[in-house]
Amino acid sequence: MVLVPEGQFLMGISEAELEQIYKLDKRRTPIFATEIPASTIYLDAYYIDRYPVTNYQYQKFIEETGHREPMLLSHHTWGQPMKPVVFVGWDDARDYARWAGKSLPTEAQWEKAGRGKDGRWWAWGHTFMDNRCNSREFGLGSTSEIGLFDAGMSPYGCYDMCGNVWEICEGRWLEDYLPMRGGFFLGSATFVLITCRWTHEQPMGGAHWLGFRCLKVIPGQ
Repeated sequence: MVLVPEGQFLMGISEAELEQIYKLDKRRTPIFATEIPASTIYLDAYYIDRYPVTNYQYQKFIEETGHREPMLLSHHTWGQPMKPVVFVGWDDARDYARWAGKSLPTEAQWEKAGRGKDGRWWAWGHTFMDNRCNSREFGLGSTSEIGLFDAGMSPYGCYDMCGNVWEICEGRWLEDYLPMRGGFFLGSATFVLITCRWTHEQPMGGAHWLGFRCLKVIPGQ
């Protein structure tokens, strides 16, 4: 895990940034409008996983608890030990987090860990680079092992905050949906923005593009 220190950060985007995103995306996709307005948020310090939870880690959880095995965990490609576990839903992720003595991040906690305090669009900075994350532009077309994109780390040292798998967060989004963050391996540059938000229509069933990472609150805060 890595430490995200206490303090303020800029969450969301401004109206002007929204127009810039529309131009980059070459269409006015309504989903991006849910990222406005930009606001200053204070958070206490916390620890967050450096990487998404892997198949190896999730297998240990299953062995100790008897929890259901998600699809693709035993697959020769998708189930490789150091790739993110997929086909987990919110309840699965919560059960794993409790077993690990952790919790799931809120959207604010996830976003701060990914962008730091300077309002950057992607984990590494303000300019998209297709060799710094597993997005559509990278061309892999499936999940990648954790820890591959050193140049794509967030300011606090988190990997895969842009692309690879969408990540489960706690909170409520449009029409009371559960939110997920970070984009995935088939998402374009605009859909792996740190601020990008989405949801899954079947939040308990998971998908081949949905994973998660955990958070740990510091006692006494």
